[in-house]
Amino acid sequence: MFALVTAGQLAALSCKSFSIDEHVYTGSSGSHSASPVAMGGSSFSAGGSSVRPASSGGAASELSGGQTASNAGEISPEAFSKRAFLRQVADCTVARYQEFEGLAAALAEAAEVNAASPTDSTARTVREAWLAANASWQVAEIFRFGPAARSADQDPGARELRDQIYAWRFGGRCPIETALVEKLYESPAFGSSLINYRGLGALEYLLYYPGTDNQCPDYSGINSKGTWAALGAGEIATRKRTYAAAVARDVLMNSQKLLQAWDAAGDNFRRQLVQPGSGSVYPTEQAALNAVWNGIFYLEKEVKDYKLGIPLGVSECTSGLCPEALEARYAQVSTANIVQNYLGFRKLFQGCGGNYTGLGFEDWLKAIGASDLRARMLSALDGAQQAIDALDPPLEISISQHTDRVWTAYTALKPLTDLLKSEFVTVLDLELPAGAGSDND
Repeated sequence: MFALVTAGQLAALSCKSFSIDEHVYTGSSGSHSASPVAMGGSSFSAGGSSVRPASSGGAASELSGGQTASNAGEISPEAFSKRAFLRQVADCTVARYQEFEGLAAALAEAAEVNAASPTDSTARTVREAWLAANASWQVAEIFRFGPAARSADQDPGARELRDQIYAWRFGGRCPIETALVEKLYESPAFGSSLINYRGLGALEYLLYYPGTDNQCPDYSGINSKGTWAALGAGEIATRKRTYAAAVARDVLMNSQKLLQAWDAAGDNFRRQLVQPGSGSVYPTEQAALNAVWNGIFYLEKEVKDYKLGIPLGVSECTSGLCPEALEARYAQVSTANIVQNYLGFRKLFQGCGGNYTGLGFEDWLKAIGASDLRARMLSALDGAQQAIDALDPPLEISISQHTDRVWTAYTALKPLTDLLKSEFVTVLDLELPAGAGSDND
């Protein structure tokens, strides 16, 4: 069985030093300069770079070499180049993962306390910690390139680490309920078990679903042998808390693996992204940027097609509407998740600084003279975000009671995603992600 992780141990884990390779932080003069980077509440100094905490209420200030920021987190203007853009993408990515790691540590600590000495207060605290960690990860979802990517994404830097943290769309309740009966979470091999037993999605069910039923078929072992029914409500609740603590520890460990993959003192994926060519999995800057582009395509496939399209019955659903396909129906944050996804998209499309300053894909469009396309994409992005921001009540209610509002959000997103997979990919000479259609579906 897993040993309990104390609050002090978790704090030590979350405050580990992250080493930045200073050779990628060079200004236009060619000299090394300190690079202030907001890293989600942590404050440390490593690799010659000063790192200061981001405010919890606004966009973080992620900066690449030779730039300065105002108190609002704005990034000083820099002429577009693919290399400069890749530097800022790398800074922004590390900032996202550092922020999430801190929140994952708080979540793990809260889950341990709730398992050891449960009260209404500890249950509320761990749910709040899950909400914060989930919101942070939903921004990072758009950064699914390099170590976070799946091998199926055809990214040569893929290490499948995103699915270790959040395996949404894999599995469902039954695998988790089977693991709960069989106490798979107590196994030393739990961290290498199937991803649908673990991650933020499993935690959502364990923390938010109060029922004592299960969703496995009658012929499954936990029902045919009566092992689920034999537990009783009290034991189910106890096991859920213990299981949740094990999952939270696993999420924290995988968040640390993700940071280690980018760390100059570790696997130094940051250098591979920023300095493609010899010694990198990306042979050219264009190849590295194509991997980043695959990340922002999340808005088309996962947001439009999966988070909105399937519940609306556009695909896969055979019953008209499928509210059970909503992403986070137990915590009821499916709408909030999409809002965070838009935030992540904007950070890569417009820039990661405060008020979306810094370099983004829109600057690339402008640099090659595609300003008209840039303007149309920004207009489409604003329209899509306004539609999802106006979705009230949230998806869990609107999908059945105000379906027209969900359709409005879906159709408002299509102009942006249609441009993404047609004109945008063509003018920037990018490759459509694996499995993506080129039609305007």
